[in-house]
Amino acid sequence: MIGQSGTGKLLWWLLLAAISVTLLLPFAVADVPPMQDYPNHLARLFVLSFRGTDPVLARFYQPHWAIIPNLALDLIVPPLIRVFPVHDVGRVVAGCVVLLPLFGAVAYHRALTGRLSWWPLASALFAFNGASLRGFLNFIASLGLALLLAAVWSAWREHAPRRTLVVAALGAVGLFLCHLMGLVFFAILIGARDAAWLRARHPRMRAILARALFSGVVFVLPLALYALSDLREMAGDAVFRTAAGKAEAALMPVINYNWPLDAATGLAVIGVVALCLARRWVTMRFEALVALGTLMLLFLGTPTAFKGTFDLDTRFIVMAAFLLPAALEAGAIPRRAANLLTGGFATLFVVRMALILMIWHGWANDLARFRAVIAPVRLGDVVLTAGDPPGPRLSDGAIAGTHLPALLVIEHRAWWPFLFDNPSQQPIETREPFRTLAALTDAAADPVGLVARGGDPALAPVTHVLVLGPPPNPVPDGLVRISGNEVAALFAVRSARSRPLVH
Repeated sequence: MIGQSGTGKLLWWLLLAAISVTLLLPFAVADVPPMQDYPNHLARLFVLSFRGTDPVLARFYQPHWAIIPNLALDLIVPPLIRVFPVHDVGRVVAGCVVLLPLFGAVAYHRALTGRLSWWPLASALFAFNGASLRGFLNFIASLGLALLLAAVWSAWREHAPRRTLVVAALGAVGLFLCHLMGLVFFAILIGARDAAWLRARHPRMRAILARALFSGVVFVLPLALYALSDLREMAGDAVFRTAAGKAEAALMPVINYNWPLDAATGLAVIGVVALCLARRWVTMRFEALVALGTLMLLFLGTPTAFKGTFDLDTRFIVMAAFLLPAALEAGAIPRRAANLLTGGFATLFVVRMALILMIWHGWANDLARFRAVIAPVRLGDVVLTAGDPPGPRLSDGAIAGTHLPALLVIEHRAWWPFLFDNPSQQPIETREPFRTLAALTDAAADPVGLVARGGDPALAPVTHVLVLGPPPNPVPDGLVRISGNEVAALFAVRSARSRPLVH
């Protein structure tokens, strides 16, 4: 707990501002953040912004608006892209998404304990985690929104129930449109609050049913929307991790670019919390224990893939990580211990952020080299991609540059076969014959050789092949190299050549 003097509160707000600015610094280093799925999402948002006025994009894609979860970015960002530069909008939105769980943790802690504290600021350690660095922006945003709504629920539920119900019901619809897992998180937090009420009051069955009905009303509209959505009909078998896989997945909240640092961060967090609880330097309210316990059980029991969603189980461990600092309530901590904890947090946070800044600076150089390679691509070209993408790897092996070729869509209005266009998950679909071409490319063991050999009518629209990483040697007869460096190489398809090419 901070001091209740004006100076203590001012220091707290200054520290929150400093942490927020530090978290935003990486977005000033590279105009395309190395978040794995981010370029793909931005390409879709760019297409949605201009498809109606751009005949080139309209040739490739058409909107497919429906009742779909994960629509938050698709509804908010396209109007902004029509007014401001696309990469500026993307970075601002991504930065806001990274900050939301921090602000949510602070608000939830304030509502839960009734006071400001240093503890929820520790959630900044998890701001750049395996999920956010994979580009799961809607998911990360939904966690912050769920914590903010849970803060409203905790603060108002008992003395302003009608106002609480209206805000929570509207917020639940917003969470459905943002990400279903955020809605689940909100439901767990509400359920934990009701469990604490039940434990404290020992009410009669009639009161229990009335409270359960009140909480249930919040989710009526989201359940109706889910029943009307295509997601309900999606197929996909459940895939479970091994025990070793679960242990590795447990580090998702601290996954960064350096495995020893990430493991040390995870062990430090667990060790500090265990020590503080054992010494009673901090306490945890019953509802927070219920919520955290539920999240951990779901992490252990949930499959990693189901109905087209991947890393499903890790979503719960990320939720638990953001909730944990918000759930801690300061007790009587010795000054020396408090100073050590504060210094340790500051050191760990600075080291992790310094590593991110260094990696993102190097990524900016990769971006420049990649853009030099794709510079010859023209409006309306059709580019097949293959090879190993450039860019850093996360400590669990995920490659940051997987979707970097989406810049072909954003910066050249060219077609690229891997835009996210699942009708049950995104409000866009690829037109024929490009949809068939994308499926053929995805299924081909050697797409470069397939295009070079020619003969398949479905491949006729392809004008270029972009090979990421080392180019084929020798160059297949059907291709002509027009640009390249250590990051990638661009080849024109001879049958599609319409201008002189430079080797």
